[in-house]
Amino acid sequence: MLILPLPARPDWARPPLATLAIMLLCLLAFFMQGTDGQRYAKAWDFYQKSGIDKQEANAYLADLESRKETEKANIQRRRVAAGKFDASVRAMEDDRDFMQRLRNNQVIRPENPDYALWRGNRTHFENLRARVVTENYALEGQNPRLSTLFTHMFLHGDIMHLAGNMAVLFVVGYTVEAALGPLGFLALYLLGGLGAALPDLLLSNHGYRLSLGASGAISAVMAAYLVLFGRRRINFFYWLLFFFGTARWPALVILPVWLAKELLQRFVLDQGGNTNYLAHFAGFVSGALLIGAYRWKNKGRSASMVHQQDSAQAIAEIRQQAEKFVADMQFGPAALQYRKLFAEHHLLDMASAEEYLRIARLTRQTELLAEANRYLLKAAASDPKSITPARLAEALAAGPGSTPRLAPAQWESLMARLIGGRQFEAAEHLVLRLLALPETRAAARQQAGQLAEALAASDQPERAIPLQRLLSSQTNAT
Repeated sequence: MLILPLPARPDWARPPLATLAIMLLCLLAFFMQGTDGQRYAKAWDFYQKSGIDKQEANAYLADLESRKETEKANIQRRRVAAGKFDASVRAMEDDRDFMQRLRNNQVIRPENPDYALWRGNRTHFENLRARVVTENYALEGQNPRLSTLFTHMFLHGDIMHLAGNMAVLFVVGYTVEAALGPLGFLALYLLGGLGAALPDLLLSNHGYRLSLGASGAISAVMAAYLVLFGRRRINFFYWLLFFFGTARWPALVILPVWLAKELLQRFVLDQGGNTNYLAHFAGFVSGALLIGAYRWKNKGRSASMVHQQDSAQAIAEIRQQAEKFVADMQFGPAALQYRKLFAEHHLLDMASAEEYLRIARLTRQTELLAEANRYLLKAAASDPKSITPARLAEALAAGPGSTPRLAPAQWESLMARLIGGRQFEAAEHLVLRLLALPETRAAARQQAGQLAEALAASDQPERAIPLQRLLSSQTNAT
């Protein structure tokens, strides 16, 4: 069973630097692990040929007998008798107390006649083992080092493990990083990875001597993604046996499904497997708790990026519905969809305003046409360069009720656009309209002066004179 979220496209204007850096570290670590098989084979070959496999297997058997661990001793005796020294070594290395005493010369002691040879061979073997990247940087739960608590979060078992993890990390990582920022995301990855390591550190019999923790840290990021979106519906890809497809579900509904899946795998479906399902489970829990704390600190609110994605999704759905109405020649309902788009989401982009105006004209409804024209002028005021001077003049010449209420600075920008585009007639009408309004009168005087100068410079001084007189009379009246 596979269930993965399908987030929006990444914004490459703000690339997910922390996500990409973590992916790069995982790739570098995997390349370093690439020759581990050869390194391990070389160490194991020396271990066998030097004879210390038999020497230590017999020493382990004698130690078990001295500790009166009869059952383990019987199993070890059968291994030695059958020459299964590889199984004997695995059992021996899982016995943390024995290995500590062995390395401290408390099992094969200095007074033993074979001690010098054994000590030299054991030291050389451990030096060979230290070159195996996975064993040196993976987490040994019963003998942890501070460094491996972090380095194990970047290790993988094989190429498929790496490829799957990197795909999932990127899919959910860039969205979570956009919400938390690079440093926040890095903190989530590291803290989530530490949380995922807790089963290895706390459970002595969970079945794994070494743990590769990238999957646990990525599980924390996956859970963080779900908690960020909370009860919002998001798109998921699902695959169950022969069935696959996409569906839209509340994000948090999937978290218990993921948790149950890991427990089911660990205790029922794959009990003897090599996958550390408890680390995945603990990673999910850690990520959910960390982002839950983040949202609690923000009084239940999610990150602003999540709200932006909600708005983008809603806008896309409204546009899609409007396009469907247009395709069916239902222009009235299509125009109402655009009215909803501007009223609920406060859009100020020229393309949407032009489309609304185009559809409103097709409806031949005066009210919709006037409203669409107002939105177009608002979009022009927010970005005067988004509209040509001629198109702006046409919009300003529309009928009654087609002019929006704008701030004086916005009218100034529109006036400047008209003057710069030599749309003098439209500029004259606009400046007269603004001079009549107390709230825009001061700005209109300045623009009227600029318009008079532009008319004079364009060899139209006769049109500039009335403006200059009007300004002079208004100044005297003031």
